[in-house]
Amino acid sequence: MIVAIIQARMGSSRLPNKVMLEICEKPVLWHVVNRTSNSRKIDKIVVATSEDRGNDLIREYCAENGIECTSGSENDVLDRYYKALEHINIEDDNLVVRITADCPLIDPVIIDKVIERHIDTNSDYTSNCIESTFPDGLDCEVFKASVLKKAWKEAKLKSEREHVTLYIRNHPEIFKIESYKGDKDLSEQRWTLDEKEDFQLIKEIYEELYNENNIFLTDRILSLLENRPSLININSVHIRNEGLIKSLNEDSIIDERKKEMNTND
Repeated sequence: MIVAIIQARMGSSRLPNKVMLEICEKPVLWHVVNRTSNSRKIDKIVVATSEDRGNDLIREYCAENGIECTSGSENDVLDRYYKALEHINIEDDNLVVRITADCPLIDPVIIDKVIERHIDTNSDYTSNCIESTFPDGLDCEVFKASVLKKAWKEAKLKSEREHVTLYIRNHPEIFKIESYKGDKDLSEQRWTLDEKEDFQLIKEIYEELYNENNIFLTDRILSLLENRPSLININSVHIRNEGLIKSLNEDSIIDERKKEMNTND
């Protein structure tokens, strides 16, 4: 079995309630689930939100729309994923696909290619964002359920608890890690949803390309941006992986404080 777990919460500091913002009369979360469901490899989709009451709207929306939803820690997202695995009673050799709900342009064809690479190489972890060649917002990670469980047991750093797969990526001596790269380097393009400018760009793309009967894919987005290059400038001031960089900096601050305490002792 291959299960996609989509992490989603309302409490984004940069763009509050972003997963329930509406594009073409549908919440962002619906678009992410819908596009992921067009994967030919994925058997099951689960939304993993946090137990915080601020996420009640996500739980209610999922219940009303027949989307399976689990709840876990707000900040320990690794634990939230582990709780989702417990809920669906997944086997250790089954595969988990990690998608985030701030990727409303996620491409099901790319998801399937990452899954294929993972299976073909018999890896523990495969991703298209280790060596970034895809636009930010098409990130997809695939790993064995047993690998996530090991990470849940072993990860200690705050960043490794907040960013689900960081412990795995930090330990290539333990895990067999595989990268999936695109034919062209498009990593400077930003299609993720973290800022109001991101929402403006993504909304423009949807208004041009969305058709409820067909999923528009990466090639059509690229064609649109080629014909309307000014769109790329809408959110170009923001950098990739801002949240991860912040977490890693916080790890450094904690380490420095520990060193100071040990010195004082």
